Amino acid sequence: MKVKEFRAYLHDFEEQVIIKGVEDGIFGKQMMISARRGKLDSTKFGQLLGSQFEYTESIVIDYYGLLKKSTGFVAKLNSVEEIEAKAAKAMIVHFASVKDAHIVKLAPDLIVGFPPFKEYLIKVRNF
Repeated sequence: MKVKEFRAYLHDFEEQVIIKGVEDGIFGKQMMISARRGKLDSTKFGQLLGSQFEYTESIVIDYYGLLKKSTGFVAKLNSVEEIEAKAAKAMIVHFASVKDAHIVKLAPDLIVGFPPFKEYLIKVRNF
């Protein structure tokens, strides 16, 4: 999988599977999430995935240890005045918990690209 194809699939995956899955109550667990940048943010893996995605609600996606935060989560942290927020409650979705059956249900057109997408993620993550 080439980087350009990966990024296009990533965008579609986050919008059509992760966000829709959270909205439908399929994914997500409320947790306190640190505002700090993680160790993986500055790695090749972090550069490939990015640190944020567009969504108004407070959601965080855990890609094998890299926490990718929604713009809604970042806005929530920045809305606190006069103190520096170190953490905030957000819905977290663990990428490893996303199964083929979820993709078939939420975005059937993405199922064909999921195995190469996941394989590429694991390769770049250096597992």
